[in-house]
Amino acid sequence: MNLFLLILGGAAGVTGIAWARHLQRLKRHHGLSRAEFLVHFQSMAVTPEIAGGIYDHFQKLGVWKDFMPSPSDTLQSTYKTVDEDVEDNLTEVVQQLGYQMPHSGILAEWATPIQTVEDVVRFVDWVRTKQHPVVIGE
Repeated sequence: MNLFLLILGGAAGVTGIAWARHLQRLKRHHGLSRAEFLVHFQSMAVTPEIAGGIYDHFQKLGVWKDFMPSPSDTLQSTYKTVDEDVEDNLTEVVQQLGYQMPHSGILAEWATPIQTVEDVVRFVDWVRTKQHPVVIGE
């Protein structure tokens, strides 16, 4: 029983130290204002709705209230998201913007790994181009 408590305490200590280091690194983080973020993606012909929606999404995932995302933020180190979390974030953002995630055959066309916030913006903009128009009255 004492060994279990020792291991549990050690694991909690290591986790606490890792979280403190993460927060310390984020304090040096330099993000963009929402307006600067939109301008950054305007040059790539990304709609303000997409860039703004993704900015808002990642701002909410930030550690503190006024956290400002940057296009170069890595999903793994800045937001602590990996694999399934990335997929969940993509699905959530796509739905929040009113799009539907394409089926797996179309998704297979996207070959770029999604590692940064900029990758998410480019992916969601690509998803926008894969949407089928709704025909009313037929």
